[in-house]
Amino acid sequence: MDRKISLEATQHIAELVNLTLTQEELEKLSIMLSDTLDYVEVLEELDTAKTPPTFQVTGLENVFQTEKNHICFTQDAALANAKETKDGKFVTEAVFDR
Repeated sequence: MDRKISLEATQHIAELVNLTLTQEELEKLSIMLSDTLDYVEVLEELDTAKTPPTFQVTGLENVFQTEKNHICFTQDAALANAKETKDGKFVTEAVFDR
Protein backbone atom coordinates (compact mmCIF):
# COMPACT_ATOMS: atom_id res chain seq x y z
CA MET A 1 0.00 0.00 0.00
CA ASP A 2 1.36 3.38 -1.02
CA ARG A 3 0.71 5.69 1.89
CA LYS A 4 0.75 9.41 1.39
CA ILE A 5 0.79 9.99 5.14
CA SER A 6 3.42 8.11 7.11
CA LEU A 7 2.81 6.42 10.44
CA GLU A 8 5.02 9.06 12.07
CA ALA A 9 2.94 11.90 10.61
CA THR A 10 -0.25 10.12 11.63
CA GLN A 11 1.10 9.72 15.17
CA HIS A 12 1.92 13.44 15.24
CA ILE A 13 -1.62 14.30 14.10
CA ALA A 14 -3.06 11.99 16.76
CA GLU A 15 -0.96 13.71 19.42
CA LEU A 16 -2.09 17.15 18.23
CA VAL A 17 -5.74 16.17 18.72
CA ASN A 18 -4.96 14.33 21.96
CA LEU A 19 -5.82 10.84 20.70
CA THR A 20 -4.22 7.75 22.18
CA LEU A 21 -4.17 5.10 19.48
CA THR A 22 -3.06 1.50 19.37
CA GLN A 23 -0.65 0.49 16.62
CA GLU A 24 -3.57 -1.08 14.73
CA GLU A 25 -5.66 2.09 15.02
CA LEU A 26 -2.70 4.20 13.97
CA GLU A 27 -2.17 2.11 10.84
CA LYS A 28 -5.89 2.24 10.01
CA LEU A 29 -5.99 6.03 10.46
CA SER A 30 -2.89 6.42 8.28
CA ILE A 31 -4.60 4.46 5.50
CA MET A 32 -7.83 6.43 5.89
CA LEU A 33 -6.03 9.78 5.74
CA SER A 34 -4.05 8.61 2.70
CA ASP A 35 -7.28 7.49 1.01
CA THR A 36 -8.78 10.92 1.71
CA LEU A 37 -5.85 12.56 -0.05
CA ASP A 38 -6.40 10.21 -3.02
CA TYR A 39 -9.99 11.46 -3.28
CA VAL A 40 -8.81 15.07 -3.13
CA GLU A 41 -6.41 14.37 -5.99
CA VAL A 42 -9.33 13.10 -8.08
CA LEU A 43 -11.25 16.32 -7.33
CA GLU A 44 -8.24 18.39 -8.37
CA GLU A 45 -8.58 16.92 -11.87
CA LEU A 46 -11.92 18.68 -12.35
CA ASP A 47 -11.99 21.83 -14.45
CA THR A 48 -13.36 24.48 -12.12
CA ALA A 49 -12.14 27.51 -14.09
CA LYS A 50 -15.69 28.67 -14.85
CA THR A 51 -17.07 27.85 -11.39
CA PRO A 52 -17.34 30.87 -9.10
CA PRO A 53 -16.02 30.50 -5.55
CA THR A 54 -18.73 29.50 -3.09
CA PHE A 55 -18.62 30.23 0.60
CA GLN A 56 -22.32 30.26 1.40
CA VAL A 57 -24.72 27.84 -0.27
CA THR A 58 -28.16 28.65 1.17
CA GLY A 59 -28.58 32.02 -0.53
CA LEU A 60 -29.30 33.79 2.75
CA GLU A 61 -27.76 37.24 3.12
CA ASN A 62 -27.53 39.58 6.08
CA VAL A 63 -29.78 37.54 8.33
CA PHE A 64 -30.05 39.03 11.79
CA GLN A 65 -32.09 38.15 14.85
CA THR A 66 -35.22 40.24 15.15
CA GLU A 67 -35.45 42.60 18.08
CA LYS A 68 -38.35 40.78 19.73
CA ASN A 69 -38.57 39.83 23.35
CA HIS A 70 -38.50 36.08 23.51
CA ILE A 71 -39.87 33.97 26.31
CA CYS A 72 -36.87 32.53 28.09
CA PHE A 73 -35.90 31.04 31.41
CA THR A 74 -35.08 33.20 34.36
CA GLN A 75 -31.67 32.53 35.83
CA ASP A 76 -33.28 30.78 38.80
CA ALA A 77 -35.38 28.55 36.51
CA ALA A 78 -32.35 27.68 34.36
CA LEU A 79 -30.35 26.68 37.43
CA ALA A 80 -33.23 24.92 39.21
CA ASN A 81 -32.08 21.36 38.40
CA ALA A 82 -28.33 22.00 38.62
CA LYS A 83 -26.46 19.72 41.00
CA GLU A 84 -24.24 22.61 42.07
CA THR A 85 -24.14 26.35 41.38
CA LYS A 86 -21.85 29.20 42.32
CA ASP A 87 -22.44 32.91 41.80
CA GLY A 88 -25.45 32.19 39.58
CA LYS A 89 -23.60 29.79 37.29
CA PHE A 90 -23.41 26.01 36.78
CA VAL A 91 -20.50 24.28 38.49
CA THR A 92 -18.85 21.50 36.48
CA GLU A 93 -15.67 19.49 36.66
CA ALA A 94 -12.68 20.92 34.83
CA VAL A 95 -12.33 19.73 31.23
CA PHE A 96 -8.75 20.85 30.66
CA ASP A 97 -5.62 19.54 32.34
CA ARG A 98 -4.22 22.94 33.23
